Amino acid sequence: MDKPRGKDSFSLLYRTGFRINYALLHVMGPASQTLETDPQHRAKKEYERRRGLHRAWKAHQRSEQRDRA
Repeated sequence: MDKPRGKDSFSLLYRTGFRINYALLHVMGPASQTLETDPQHRAKKEYERRRGLHRAWKAHQRSEQRDRA
């Protein structure tokens, strides 16, 4: 399994930007909308998706290291 890159990256820069964006949407974002159109909900879903890919990649890396030992 390859490390997620590009639009699937879970880098420190992405995580920092997400937290800033999420906080700004909470304070200055639009009023509550439906789940499909709420930008705060969409950002959270994208964060969860990327975190899941990152965790799967890390688990794969750990299992490869155990297999080598």
